[in-house]
Amino acid sequence: MAKIALIDEWGAYLSARKGRFILKVKDKSGRSTVKWELAPVEIDTIAFTTTGASISAEAVKLASDFGIDLVFIDRVKPVARLLPSTYGSTMRNWKAQLDAFNNPVERVKLAKLFIEGKVHNQRIVLREWARKARAQGKPNRDLEDSIVKLDEFQGYIRKAGSVEEVMSLEAHAAKRYWSSVARLLPVELGFTSREVRREQYLSLDPFNRVLNVGYSILRKEVWRAVFLAGLNPYIGFLHSPRAGKMSLVFDLMEEFRPIAVDRPLIVLARNDRDSVLKFKGGVKGEDVAKIWSTVASVIYSADKPLSNVIVSQARLLAKHLKGTDTYRPFKARW
Repeated sequence: MAKIALIDEWGAYLSARKGRFILKVKDKSGRSTVKWELAPVEIDTIAFTTTGASISAEAVKLASDFGIDLVFIDRVKPVARLLPSTYGSTMRNWKAQLDAFNNPVERVKLAKLFIEGKVHNQRIVLREWARKARAQGKPNRDLEDSIVKLDEFQGYIRKAGSVEEVMSLEAHAAKRYWSSVARLLPVELGFTSREVRREQYLSLDPFNRVLNVGYSILRKEVWRAVFLAGLNPYIGFLHSPRAGKMSLVFDLMEEFRPIAVDRPLIVLARNDRDSVLKFKGGVKGEDVAKIWSTVASVIYSADKPLSNVIVSQARLLAKHLKGTDTYRPFKARW
C-alpha cells in the first residue's frame, strides 16, 4: 500500500536535513516540536490539507529527487502539485489531445466511453448489495430495478450523438443510482441525493461531505496519472474547458468514482455511522484522516492497487490519442 504523509495541522513546517524529511509543529506557546522524521523511501505522497502549513525549498527538492508526489489540497480540492522541469517535453501528446478535442466525433466517442464505464461500475456497486440481500433471503426490489435501469442507460449512452446527450443520460442514471444508495444508508445521515454545492459546503449532509473528501483523494491520484501519461490535465472531452478546471482529470475520474470512493464509503457509513456523522459540524483532522484511510485502502490496496489501473487507463488514453491503441473504459468485474 502507498504510504501517505498527511500534513493537516496549523503551524506545521516540513523541512529536510541530511536526506530526511522532518515535520515540526508549533504548540500553543509557540515552541516547535518534531512530530515525525522520515526517509524518502518511507513515503510515496506528501499531502498538505491545511493552508496554515509550510515547506522549505530543501524539502521540495528532496521530494523531487525521489519522485515523491507532493500535493496541496484546500478542503476537498487539490490546488497544486510538484511537477518536474521536464514535464513540458510531452508536446506530442498535447497536440494529439488538441486534435481530438477539435474533432466532434472523437469528443463524443470518448465522452461515451467515460460515462459507459461509470454507469457500469455504479451498476456493479448496486449489484453487490442486491446479491447480499438475496443471500439473506430478503431480495431488494429497488436495487434489482435500478440495476436493470442502469443497464438500459448503458445502451442509451452507446447510441448518444452528442456530448450534451451523454451528460444528460449520465445525470438521469446518477439520479437513479443515488436514490438506491440513499436507501442503503442509515436514515440519520439525512442523505437523499448527491449534491456538491461548494459555496454552501457547511449546509451539506454529512455523507455528501464525506463523498467530497473521498473524491478529492481520487482526483489527486487521477491528476498524478495524467501527469505520468504526459497528458494535459486541462484539455478534456466530456467536461467543458474552463480556466483553471482540470477537465481531463474529471473525465478520467468518472469511471473510478463508484469503485474507488462510493463503495468503500457506503460500507463505512453502514458499519461506522458515527465516523460519518462527525461531518455534521466542525471537522477535525482525524475525522478527515479516517476518510482518507478508507478510500486509500482501496486505491492503494496491497493485492491489486487501483492506483496502477488509473495510471494504465491514462496511458491507454494517451496511446488512443496518438492512434496506437483503442481506449476501453475501466469496468470492474465485482
